This record gives sequence, structure tokens and C-alpha cells, in this order.
Amino acid sequence: MRPLGECIGTLRSLSRPVRWRIWITVAAGVLRVAASMCFVWASKHLVDIATGVSGDSLWGGIGLFAGILAFQLIIVLFFNWWEGYSAIKAQNRLRQDIFSHVLKSRWDGRERFLSGDTVNRLEEDIRVVSELIIVRYPGVIITVMQLAAASVYLLKLAPNLLWVLLVLMFAAVVGSRLFFRRLRRLMTRIRTRESELQQLMQESLLHRVLMLTIGGVEKVIEKFGWLQKDIEDSTRKRLDYNAMARGFMFFGFQAGHAAAFLWGVFGIIHGTVTYGMMTAFLQLVGQVQRPVAELGRQVPAFINAISSVERLMELQELEKEPETEPVTIDGAPEIVVDSVSYTYPGQSRKVFDNFSCTFPSGSLTIVAGATGVGKSTLIRMILGLLRPDSGSVTIGGHPCGAALRGNFMYIPQGNSLLSGTIRSNLLLADPAASESGLRRVLETAAAGFVFDLPQGLDTPCGEVGSGLSEGQAQRIAIARALLRKGGVMILDEATSALDKDTEERLLENLCRDYHGTKTILLISHRDAASRYADFKITIPD
Repeated sequence: MRPLGECIGTLRSLSRPVRWRIWITVAAGVLRVAASMCFVWASKHLVDIATGVSGDSLWGGIGLFAGILAFQLIIVLFFNWWEGYSAIKAQNRLRQDIFSHVLKSRWDGRERFLSGDTVNRLEEDIRVVSELIIVRYPGVIITVMQLAAASVYLLKLAPNLLWVLLVLMFAAVVGSRLFFRRLRRLMTRIRTRESELQQLMQESLLHRVLMLTIGGVEKVIEKFGWLQKDIEDSTRKRLDYNAMARGFMFFGFQAGHAAAFLWGVFGIIHGTVTYGMMTAFLQLVGQVQRPVAELGRQVPAFINAISSVERLMELQELEKEPETEPVTIDGAPEIVVDSVSYTYPGQSRKVFDNFSCTFPSGSLTIVAGATGVGKSTLIRMILGLLRPDSGSVTIGGHPCGAALRGNFMYIPQGNSLLSGTIRSNLLLADPAASESGLRRVLETAAAGFVFDLPQGLDTPCGEVGSGLSEGQAQRIAIARALLRKGGVMILDEATSALDKDTEERLLENLCRDYHGTKTILLISHRDAASRYADFKITIPD
């Protein structure tokens, strides 16, 4: 667990963009507290009029009482609306900021967090933290003010009774919060297991066909049950501690209420308390007890939120790529890999050791080599995703990095379509592409079959292109890349799912339209591209 002060510091920085909303919430809460105190006074005043203690007008008292009720209603309605609206605004702002940070973080060859775990943090942990910032934090301020106002009023009416109530209630709160560290550990464990459960569900549903065909369903269900059981056991322990805490709170409540009631009874007997004062006592007891109890209830919520803050801090600590002005290189630039060495973090084997090669301007070069020798790693260094341990990679004389990404037409290996439609996938590369432009790139990518589909460009794609064959998805991904304006085209095993005739037609189209005007890198184990290539670079084992 991280130091509490560090977590609170992060919480403070997360709240900075919405502090003005917090203070409006507090201001509305102060008005609500003032209205509740006025209601107590109006109730006492009306009872004193009815019992003859006060000679004021009854109808005047009733009018004042009704006016305060109407004011309370307006304040409560506004407060609830504003709190709910501010909560969703803060949640959306925080989620967008952290989601953007994660997407823009530097990639070192592997993701630090599994996607299901990251999604769980972006959903549940952000909800919990947003609620703490917008609802619970101002709620504590308002509660303290309510406690102070009720205490001052009760101090004026019956000072000794106030001290009895405060001692009883604070003793109950302290007794109920002896389990802070245990609750924090349990909440951290529960949140971690929930992330693991979400990851398991997400991956199993995404690869359901694989699970069915390799007989892994029962294994997944077994792990699913184990994770749920662990969450259940940890939750039961948390509920046990909360039950003991509520026992302390219930005792304090009952003792305080009984003390106030008996105080009023004996006061009436001895003539020191009027019926109006008795009415005020009973209302003020609740106004003192409720804030103290509310402060006690905030402790487990705070523990839960601190666990979520820790998990969001881990996302914020992901190293972000430096923000630089995009650099556009005219024409087909030369790519030079000079004396590059690289080892993936946490591994000892060098993928490259003083490796050099050149991709001439406007050439088509095949990158070959055995599986695992580093072909895709080389591409990732050219794309600026990975930084070599030593040596350099330059494009048109510029060092590779995020600033040069706009110069690439990149087709990764595997199915890279997103859920949506064929059109929405294509427009990711160029949102302003025209219908004729979409048709042109689809024809070049040997993906004219799209126009024969019943819904054409608006045909839905499931996750990773489900609903289309692997070959169809690959060709649509190639068409998407062709919408980019860059001078470097990279195809990473982009024809692996195509039959021989389709691959030949695709390569012929690409060479016809781009050979000489783009610097083309083609990673492939197949022979079809050999007769189109100017060069072939084989990466040694």
C-alpha cells in the first residue's frame, strides 16, 4: 500500500478541475443546513404559540412554517440535481483524462496492465473516486457545518445535554473505526480480484471459439468460480467488520436519543422545559446524531476510494510519449537503421546487436527471417514505438519517434478491425475521405467484395472483424492504411490470410499505384512478393 499522504495528494490534484463545482455544492449544502435550523426554530415557535408560551399570531407562525418548508424543498431539489449532474461531469472529465493518458503512454513492447484490468480501473475506480470528490468530500464539509449549527443551537437550549450526546456519539464512532487498516486491505484485495474477473470474462468472450475448440471452457469456468469465491469471502469479512461498526453506532444512537428524551421528560416535570423546547430537543438530537453517524459512514467509503486512487495512480505513472509537433516528409524517404541494439525490458536475450540496414527511397524491400528473430521489433522501432538501446533509426534524416507517425501507411499483422462498420473502420485513417476515395482504396486492396455485401460500406464489423473472413478483414485493413498520406508503407504479414491469386492481385495493385512513390517494407514468409521486390533483407538468428 502507498503512503496515505501520497494518495491524498493525488486526490487533491484529481479534484482541481472541478473544485468550483465542489464549492457550489458546499454553498447549496450550507443553505440546506440553514433551512433545517430555521425549520427547528419554526417548529418550536409554532408549538409555543399553540401551548400559550408565545403570544404571537398562530396564522403568522403557520405561514412562516410553510414558507420555510417551501424553501427547504427548493434547496433540496436543486442540491440533488446539481450533485448528480456534477458527479457525471467529473466522472467523464476524469475518465477522459486518464483514458487519454493511457492511450498516449509509451509502449515498451508489452502492456503493463491487462486490458480488462485497465477497463475496470477506468470504469469502477473512476466512479468511486469521482463520487468521493463530488459527493463525499463536500458532504463531509456540509455535515460538519450541520453538526456545528445543531450543536450551537442545542448548546443555547441545554448545554449539558449537548456534551452528553457528543461524548456518546464520538465514543461510538471511534469504537466503530478500529478496523481501518483491515478494511483498506480487504477493499484493495476485492478491487484487484474484480479486475481479474473482468479480464477473464473479457478475454474468454473475445476468444470463445478458441475456448470451445481446445476444451478450455471448464478451466475458465473453474477459475471464474474461484475468483468469485475469493471476492465473496473478502466481502463477507468486510461486512463482518462493518456489522461490528454498525453495532457501536446503533448503541450510540439509541443512548443519545434516550438521553434527549429523558432530559425533556424530566425538564417538563420540573418546569424547566416547554413543549416547544421538547420538540426542538428531539429534532436537534437527530441533527447532531446524523452528522456524527454520517462522518462515521464516510470512513469505509474513504478507504474504498483510497484503494481506487492507488489503482488510478498506477495508470497515471505510465510514461507518456513526449508531445512534439508533427513532422511531414515529402516524397518517399530513405530509412536508415544504423548499428542498432535492442533488448526487451525484463529479458536478457538481445533481439538486435549492432544491426544495420538501409531501405532506399521509393524501393520495395522484403524483410525476411525466421520466426522470432525481430522482424516486427524492427518495424516497431521504425514506427517510433520502441527506442533502441544504442544506435539510431532515421527516416529522411529525421530520428524516428511520435512526430513522424503521420508519414506511415501501416498494416499490422493479424486482424486489426474495430467494432463498428466497414466505413467507420476506413474513416479512422482519413475522416474526410470521399465515397470515391473509399472505393479507390478498396479496389486497390482487392477488397471490391465490400460493394457486393447487402449493406456495402455500412456492413457491421464485430470485435476484431468478426462477421468477416480473416482474408476479408486483412484487405479492409490494407485499404484503411492506403487512405493515409504518408510516404512509407509497411505491411507486417498483411497477406498471410489471402489465397495465392488474391495475394498476387493485391501486390500487383500496390506496385502499380505506389512502387517508386512510396518506400515500401513488406514482412512476409511467402514467395509471391519476391518478383516485385527491389531488395531483400534477411535478419539473422
